[in-house]
Amino acid sequence: MHRKIKSLSLVCILLLLLYSGCNKTPHTPDEKAKALIVKLFAARKNHTYGYEAGTFSKLDSAFTTYQDDSTYKAYADNVSHYLDMSTAAFTELAAVGYTADTIKSEVKKKQAWKVMLKASAKQTMYNDSADFYSKKTTYIKNHYRPFFKGWKITHEYKANNAFGIPVSQKTTFYFNIPLTEITGPEDIVKFARNKL
Repeated sequence: MHRKIKSLSLVCILLLLLYSGCNKTPHTPDEKAKALIVKLFAARKNHTYGYEAGTFSKLDSAFTTYQDDSTYKAYADNVSHYLDMSTAAFTELAAVGYTADTIKSEVKKKQAWKVMLKASAKQTMYNDSADFYSKKTTYIKNHYRPFFKGWKITHEYKANNAFGIPVSQKTTFYFNIPLTEITGPEDIVKFARNKL
């Protein structure tokens, strides 16, 4: 009876060791990141990728940048907006200026000059506003303190381009802190989620 218990215990231990050796669940953070990438490309409807795994870099910490800051983004959008408005004002100014040169009537010429002065004032105002917000973006850029936001790993692989031709690619993938999902790059994540 004692021998049977020993034999049964030995068989159980061997089965447990065999099961743990065959278990494919990723354990290390590195393995988890790689498994998430392979899962992303291997998803049932993502066959269009034609994915072939290549090399992986070491898993590394990912930090925010000033470009992730919502205030920076708002100020940068303002810079872009005011520069667009300035360009539009300049176009108006140039069009009126060209017309003013061809006007013979002094009264109409004075009216054209008033319109030009208004357009010039608008352009100056827009340039000043763009400069104001540009200084704010520069301040944020120079004083930004990054914080830990998750993980990243660079992966070299082959995948189909937009024309369905397999090409070598190198992408840095980003992950959330618990390493449960890929958070970037945004274009690849969006494409894959739309295909699922």
